[in-house]
Amino acid sequence: MYTLTHQKSRLPKTTLLAACCAFFYSSNGAATESVEYDSSFLMGTGASSIDVKRYSQGNPTPPGVYNVRVFINQQSVASLELPFVDIGENSAAACITLKNLAQLHIKKPEYPITLLAREGEEGDCLDIKKSIEQAEVSYDGSEQHLEISVPQAYVYKTYGGYVDPSLWESGINAAMLSYSLNAYHSDSKNGNRDSIYGAFNTGLNLGAWHLRARGNYNWSQDNGNSFDFQDRYLQRDIPAIRSQVIVGDAYTTGETFDSVNVRGMRLYSDSRMLPSALASYAPIIRGVANSNAKVTVTQNGYKIYESTVPPGEFVIDDLSPSGFGSELVITIEEADGSKRSFTQPFSSVVQLQRPGVGRWDISAGQIIDDSLRHEPNMAQASFYYGFNNLFTGYTGVQITDNDYMSGLLGLGINTSIGAFAVDITHARTEIPDDKTYQGQSYRITWNKLIEATSTSFNLAAYRYSTEDYLGLHDALALIDDANHLSVNDDKDTIRTYSRMKNQFTVSVNQPLSFAYEDYGSLFLSGSWTNYWAGNNNRTEYNVGYSKSVSWGNFSVNLQRSWNEDGNKDDAMYLNVSVPLENIFGGKRKSSGFRNLSTQFNTDFNGSHQLNVSSSGNSEDNLIGYSVNTGYNLDKESENVASVGGYLSYDSTWGGFSASASASTDNRQQYSVSTDGGFVLHSGGLTFTNNSFGSNDTLVVIKAPGAKGARVNNGTDEIDRWGYAVSSSLSPYRENRVGLNIETLENDVELKSTSATTVPRSGSIILASFETDQGRSAVLNISTSNGKPIPFAAEVYQDEIMIGSMGQGGQAFVRGINDSGELIIRWFEDSRTINCKLHYQLPAQPETLGSTNTLLLNNLICKLVNH
Repeated sequence: MYTLTHQKSRLPKTTLLAACCAFFYSSNGAATESVEYDSSFLMGTGASSIDVKRYSQGNPTPPGVYNVRVFINQQSVASLELPFVDIGENSAAACITLKNLAQLHIKKPEYPITLLAREGEEGDCLDIKKSIEQAEVSYDGSEQHLEISVPQAYVYKTYGGYVDPSLWESGINAAMLSYSLNAYHSDSKNGNRDSIYGAFNTGLNLGAWHLRARGNYNWSQDNGNSFDFQDRYLQRDIPAIRSQVIVGDAYTTGETFDSVNVRGMRLYSDSRMLPSALASYAPIIRGVANSNAKVTVTQNGYKIYESTVPPGEFVIDDLSPSGFGSELVITIEEADGSKRSFTQPFSSVVQLQRPGVGRWDISAGQIIDDSLRHEPNMAQASFYYGFNNLFTGYTGVQITDNDYMSGLLGLGINTSIGAFAVDITHARTEIPDDKTYQGQSYRITWNKLIEATSTSFNLAAYRYSTEDYLGLHDALALIDDANHLSVNDDKDTIRTYSRMKNQFTVSVNQPLSFAYEDYGSLFLSGSWTNYWAGNNNRTEYNVGYSKSVSWGNFSVNLQRSWNEDGNKDDAMYLNVSVPLENIFGGKRKSSGFRNLSTQFNTDFNGSHQLNVSSSGNSEDNLIGYSVNTGYNLDKESENVASVGGYLSYDSTWGGFSASASASTDNRQQYSVSTDGGFVLHSGGLTFTNNSFGSNDTLVVIKAPGAKGARVNNGTDEIDRWGYAVSSSLSPYRENRVGLNIETLENDVELKSTSATTVPRSGSIILASFETDQGRSAVLNISTSNGKPIPFAAEVYQDEIMIGSMGQGGQAFVRGINDSGELIIRWFEDSRTINCKLHYQLPAQPETLGSTNTLLLNNLICKLVNH
């Protein structure tokens, strides 16, 4: 019986030395030349007994299937799962088929020569070196890189980032649900108010088909509860025409016409399948909260976002709007119940197309609009085409079955003074018991970055040139009223209906720098709108400045707006943030309270607010917290002091947060929130602490026993069942999924720590990592004749190799049982030598230092055939 004892020791170099040797022999895809090693370079007792001839021939990479990164003429092209086949003489070579050549953008050889014939759909393995003149193939096993060198004439011209469609992955069959819940309670002298909001994204993937539903739940004391679906549809991609098809309820994009919800079918080209993806646009919303405030964002009357934010500036940069062309309404509800709202223009801006590239969008079905008594059928189509580097043409048509029709014709121009898009829309509307109205709308957009000064301009101007022009939403409202209201009812006509006449929006951002010195950043944004009916105007603009300095950073914003009634509203926001170490000294900490922020707001009319807050986080960033205090001065009411706090925690099951505040006017506010999601797959139910959208592409990571390993250095980690879920994938592009082994909780070995995948949009990919969960141990062994066992001798348990010998008679093994027999085998004088040892682990084994690796000393291995 042998016992485990603790001693100061370093791990044996067995694995490292063996890997170093393997590096030299793995430099070729199939090694054929003999290499002679001089054993006199090996030092130490027993070195002369090591047989190095076993390493003089062939490729040490054994036959099998490997995930390799393929380089063509030193350019990274793709990651493939390739079989390595045995071709004799201790050599294995990558099996590359004609299909693989197409995936790697290599032309088919005129006379392909077979390396290994195979039956089935996979096809024969080609001998690349013999099939293509001057071709070379080599494999670096240490990096898993396959290098292929061919004459440039055999390589198809491709764009950077392009992945062959045959490599796109449909993923696994699975169900998913993402959620965001917020419960809000407030007390005041006017009574109590409670509300609950929940947003849900759910789906089911079966092959390439994806069933999706997106909705939200609202409950309040005043209005009761309601549940509304925003989207319900069946979707899949069609790689042959690089497009997506949707059947069900879905919004049109609004790039050409205003966005509308249609129940029917939509077919549209997907630019993400092209070599250069055109990123979709969503505005970033900035605002300021005076307390623990509830922020909601609505579009087309639907709530698309809600969150509780602590006092201070907030940024919403993760919106998923229903489409372009519809304004966003942002409402901030403070802890005292006061509300204020502002709008964010969300105008469509045409994107120039590459020469010869076109995109289209076709929708047909019934319009879904709760404000209409009768929801008509509609058909809509648009097409964009790049004529050359200068011009892109685009057109569209929109028709309903209740006598509305519009057509658009436009031109995008790429010039030295910026990118322009100019279009004209002609609309024809027949209103019952009235007449037919026809009018035009002219639109111009402009974008420009002045590189010399880094000035960024983004301007959009709309002008409705005639009174008789009606957009789809306005026309449907008037037609609906005319069909369902009598002459005695109070109803709008085209002369009384408030519709837009002119709108002008501008956004300018200017970094300030001189002689490599940073002087901050200045930005300006504004919009002006007037209407045909009532001669009403609405104006909003915002000027801001921000600067980072040695002691912290500060910003100032000035806002002014006029509403349709001519009422003016001014505001100024001043914010200063200082790291605590700049106040109290010392080094910046990775956890604890880290910042102190002060915010001052005023409306220049006797109302002022002062807020001071401090925030921090835990060292692993899973816990966040903040405390705040404020004081409000108002000339028309009593002055109010307040105090509040905010706490958040990212758990394996989801994200949780809570806030509370109280003030001297007997107001209290409480809220709790949670968000996250889960995927139901063949391996069980796996949760994530990050919510995801209906169109997000997910990956389920399988790594048995690797509990605690984090995914891509984020907050998602492998659970106790060996699974994790992450949504940080880009469809139709290569994605690296990596595991951080520093956070592993168990004694487990990962055969690899990263995988590459190319998912299709909306798919759920399974990324499997091979693990060895066996117990690891360091063994100090000598033979029964007192001689050390040679380096590289192999250790077997039940005919399975579990490790090898390093220097000094030490072996590192994994998968050792509680007790049993080990056989150690090596070559000496051209013959195999075996020795056996018996062992049994004690009830409380010792470990090596602070690791989980067991340590077993003074083991004697009895020679069997010496």
